Amino acid sequence: MNIWIFNHYAIGPGSSGGTRHYDLSKQLIARGHKVTIFASSFNHFTREETIFSNKDGNYVLESINGVDFMWIRTPGYSNSLQRVTNILSYTIKSYSKAIKYAKIDKPDLIIGSSVHPLAALVGYYVSRNEKCLFYFEERDLWPQTFVDFGKISEKNPFAKLLYLLEKFFYKKANRIIVLFDKAKQYVVSKGIDKSKIIYLPNGVDLSNYEQKKELEEIDLMFDGLENKFVVIYLGSHGLANHLDPVIDLFENLNGCSDIHLLMVGNGNEKDRLKQIVKKKQLSNITFKDAITKNKVPSLLAKADLSIISMLDSPLYKWGFSMNKIYDYMAAGLPILMIATPSIAGDFGEIRGVTVSRNLNEIKSKIEHYMTHDIKKQEDSESLKEYVNDHYSWEKLALVLDEFIKKDAEQFNFI
Repeated sequence: MNIWIFNHYAIGPGSSGGTRHYDLSKQLIARGHKVTIFASSFNHFTREETIFSNKDGNYVLESINGVDFMWIRTPGYSNSLQRVTNILSYTIKSYSKAIKYAKIDKPDLIIGSSVHPLAALVGYYVSRNEKCLFYFEERDLWPQTFVDFGKISEKNPFAKLLYLLEKFFYKKANRIIVLFDKAKQYVVSKGIDKSKIIYLPNGVDLSNYEQKKELEEIDLMFDGLENKFVVIYLGSHGLANHLDPVIDLFENLNGCSDIHLLMVGNGNEKDRLKQIVKKKQLSNITFKDAITKNKVPSLLAKADLSIISMLDSPLYKWGFSMNKIYDYMAAGLPILMIATPSIAGDFGEIRGVTVSRNLNEIKSKIEHYMTHDIKKQEDSESLKEYVNDHYSWEKLALVLDEFIKKDAEQFNFI
């Protein structure tokens, strides 16, 4: 089948950020499908123009390892008003291009993916115009996440509008894709039959971890850390990432000269965190900038443990699906999760994952791993097996493909 995906913020492996649709598309192509992703040329994660810096025009079709990207020129942004302009530009241009492109590359299935709902809205109206299947992918529960988090009220006019859009998508879509384990319950609570819902979390391309390369850029990140026991944090440095407890943990470990924290990524909290580390004179913490997705396996291969911190917040009421967790597992890095068991959910039952809000317990776990290499290796192998069984893109694509085949037969697309 010819599959189109509308994801405003989709990126390829040579950029920083999540590569969900690129990785999924590679596996769908391996199963005989053709895939085109309609995405903005302005990278949301790095705030950089990636395609049109030295080019004219509004559209570029690029094939990356068999995955077609239809890059759409959109204006850059550094504030909320400019971002709205960027969203509207993507919405208008992607619809216009899709209608024209369909004359030479007619789609059989369109996946409209939030974060913001207008990308999904474009996908729906193009699918209606082309009389093809439409899947709605709800990557975040808008506006329910904001309501649960206390950001807005259910009675807020903007929230009401988003609820109406959500109801519209639930009704019109042939399938609803959710990323969180408990999100199915949410969709069912809205009167949707559970058979219509596909649980498709984020995953990891395990082949990337079989072909790790020695990279000078990565070697430089570990310069001076060769004899250290390195705990790594990889990802955004924002409020939702709740990184203060990680700094507090390593303040308690500052006397352990052999243990070091490497924090890789960017975000609006990074400068503040760096100032805290400087003020407290914590020599056991190093900050590095974000790297492109295709370099992550080489980075993680040099670390000993991984860490993540989660707010005790309604934000995770419906579950979570963080890319970094699956990358940590694929690299065989035992995971330290600063979180309550109720927030961590089933992840707390996985061998190699330590869940606790008690920083002394996390500290003891780090020290235990440092002196018990066999235990670390056993947990490492267990995590690799677990991620292969549950979160490899090869197996996740198989799940989606089964639904696609079923719908294709029903609607006579094959």
